[in-house]
Formats: sequence, C-alpha cells, structure tokens
Amino acid sequence: MSDAIRNFFAAWGMEDAALRQSTIEEVTGASFAYTDPNTPDPVATVPAFLDYIAMFTSNMPGATAEVVDVSAHHGFARATVDFMRDGATMVRGQYFADLDDSGAIIRMVGFTGTGEPA
Repeated sequence: MSDAIRNFFAAWGMEDAALRQSTIEEVTGASFAYTDPNTPDPVATVPAFLDYIAMFTSNMPGATAEVVDVSAHHGFARATVDFMRDGATMVRGQYFADLDDSGAIIRMVGFTGTGEPA
C-alpha cells in the first residue's frame, strides 16, 4: 500500500510524460478522484489528474514531491508529503487516500500543512 502512495508522489517530479503517465496508471484504480487546495474543482479522472501534475511540472521545473511518512490500514492511507525545490521544502502537506482491495488509489484528498495549530 505504501508503495502506491510513494510512487504516486514520485510521479510529480517526473519530467518524462510517458513515465509519469505509466506510473500514475499503475497506482490508481478503475475509478479515481483527486482534490487539494489548489484544484479549482475535484479532478475526476486519471487523464485530468495527469494534466494537473503536468501543469505542476511545467510551472515548477525540478520540483519534487517526497513522501516523509505514510501509514495505512483497512483500505485507507495517510501521507505527509514535502514539495521540494532546489533541496528546500516549499510546502508540507497531508494527504488521505481511499484504496481499493488491491491497494490502488481510488481517491486522494490533500491539505496544506499537517493540522498543527496556527
């Protein structure tokens, strides 16, 4: 389960669009939805999500998304992710995923920060 989450975020830093697509397709289920504070609306398909992370890659060349920690149980996962550029953390986020029976991601919801008090 944690491999799917780690590979999902590793794809954010892949400049090779074909490799990014195959990586995302390997870790997502038959249905898939994604949202975070930067999506204007929830993303409802893998192709639309690929467009979203292509925009990230284009706007932030060399940036990566690195999983700091991941835990999973009963078909759910939680990941803390650092978005990095030039060796520095730009932002840390917390992501929650619903997984299918095979461990593929069917829904990912992201939040900026990790819920610490302001």
